[in-house]
Amino acid sequence: MRTSFPADLPPLLAGLALALLAPASIAQAPQPPHDPQTSMLPDTKGALAWSLLGKTAIRKVDGKLGPDFPPALKPLNGKTVKLQGYVLPLEAGQGHKRFLLSAWSPSCPFCLTAGPEAMVEVKARSAVAYALEPVVVQGRLELLDNDPAGLFYRLVEAEPATLN
Repeated sequence: MRTSFPADLPPLLAGLALALLAPASIAQAPQPPHDPQTSMLPDTKGALAWSLLGKTAIRKVDGKLGPDFPPALKPLNGKTVKLQGYVLPLEAGQGHKRFLLSAWSPSCPFCLTAGPEAMVEVKARSAVAYALEPVVVQGRLELLDNDPAGLFYRLVEAEPATLN
């Protein structure tokens, strides 16, 4: 089926008309409803699991709050790991050498905000491109016991990576 439109019809209206006239067989399937309670990135094979990072509890020592890392996480301190997450820029720009990586999408206005157990400060060797989709980076993990910014984790000497 070929449809033609008058030459003076604005492109946006022509596109809308084509969408309305398209056969149902090529229409997009309905998407399941978005659930802000479950929008945390799932654990991904080949990457450090956000569920493990999320097991870090908060403890009070000498009147200060700090992380209480689970035993399974402690051996990874200082080791090279891969991590998948959403880029949260700290400055404007398309590429970032220092940013936060989050388990929660920043583009969902209804999602819960991430706490310190679901964010990692990344210090990259070279700029990592901003994206709305999750990215994968690899670097040396640091467990932060008493960070002044309240962060629990840092990934240093990080580079863009892929999952195997």
